[in-house]
Amino acid sequence: MKKLQISLISITLIILFINCNQKLNFKEINFEGFSILLPSSWKKIKVQGIDSDINVIVTQNKDSIYFDLGKDSQEFNETFKVFSKEQIRKYDSLKMDTKDLYSSNTPEIDQAQGTFLKEFYYYDTIENHMAKVKVPKKSGKGETGIHFTDIGKNKLTIIGKNLNTDEQIILLESFKTIKFK
Repeated sequence: MKKLQISLISITLIILFINCNQKLNFKEINFEGFSILLPSSWKKIKVQGIDSDINVIVTQNKDSIYFDLGKDSQEFNETFKVFSKEQIRKYDSLKMDTKDLYSSNTPEIDQAQGTFLKEFYYYDTIENHMAKVKVPKKSGKGETGIHFTDIGKNKLTIIGKNLNTDEQIILLESFKTIKFK
């Protein structure tokens, strides 16, 4: 069932991407260790990094997409501890601050499934490299990104925050055009 849902989402994204492609011109943008096809209206900005190659792409809507290639590039390892309702009641009785804690009737399951995260995660293979992709559960609220843990001695992370639906679709499809040098 999950594979069917992912396939339907992929087909929908491809159709939308093709429709967007008919209106947009794309260009190959080269970075230190890879290239990617992006809309020609999106502009590349070089940023000074300390131990990695960092670039920013500014979209037509003035949103920023961050590209980080380096040994310490951010990984997608987000988790939230989920507590049982009973634990929260106990902490409340002890006058502990519980407003930022997550609770449910099935905390172990909800924590394992990332129920309280803002993004869905899945794996894909691009250029024979395994990538972890994240997509907001609600379009416009959360991060759209991709992370490669093994690009030579480096890692590559690309993240766009709170992108609108069109830019999110374009970025997700552009991930598939990444070519490593």
